[in-house]
Amino acid sequence: MAKYKATSNVVFTGDELDQSFIEDEIYDLPVKTADDLNNRGALSHPELSPFLVRVDNKKEETEEVEK
Repeated sequence: MAKYKATSNVVFTGDELDQSFIEDEIYDLPVKTADDLNNRGALSHPELSPFLVRVDNKKEETEEVEK
């Protein structure tokens, strides 16, 4: 599992999967799932790709400590 941030509001459907993502929200996803969703999204909306970007955990922890 890894943390991913959605870069836009998007809904993926099909193959028994209905998953929605809200822009700037952080999600825990298996790496393979995130890669598959990004690949599917690149085919349908390349101008918005990538939809999910991996978040650096160390950066997040640092920001939380600084607050």
